[in-house]
Amino acid sequence: MQKQAQAFKKRKSQIASSVEDVVEVADYKGYSSHTRESLSCWNPDSIGFNLIEHVLCHIIKKERPGAVLVFMTGWDDINSLKDQLQAHPILGDPRRVLLLACHGSMASSEQRLIFDKPEDGVRKIVLATNMAETSITINDVVFVVDCGKAKETSYDALNNTPCLLPSWISKAAARQCVLST
Repeated sequence: MQKQAQAFKKRKSQIASSVEDVVEVADYKGYSSHTRESLSCWNPDSIGFNLIEHVLCHIIKKERPGAVLVFMTGWDDINSLKDQLQAHPILGDPRRVLLLACHGSMASSEQRLIFDKPEDGVRKIVLATNMAETSITINDVVFVVDCGKAKETSYDALNNTPCLLPSWISKAAARQCVLST
């Protein structure tokens, strides 16, 4: 089990190093200052809430109508992102955005809200775990934003217990996520 944990850490650091190398040599002149700033602050161990916020703003301002599904790793990240978005002048405006969470631990009555169509002129944004990828279909979803991580079961050799840890998803998993919505 200890070898498995070491292999996992090695794979994680290889992925992080590869991404850091690409970010370092990339030419971002065509991107906005906000995007360049977000990329310069990239941390492989955290989720880019600011980048997700900017993507959602772009969708609201410039894209066709329809709901947005945002895949996050778990309840804590869903709540943290929801709090950040509610503090935003556009994304937190209930006249423009209906911001909903979806997680398996929520009451069924709260989960049902994600299927309701919002009023005209209001964009629905659903923050969910990858449970929404396979378990449910939200008919009005037009855009999918994925944080790029999902919780995977790994083994904690120190405590001799399995645990769920956020890990980078594969390209195949990302494609499947988009195709299934």
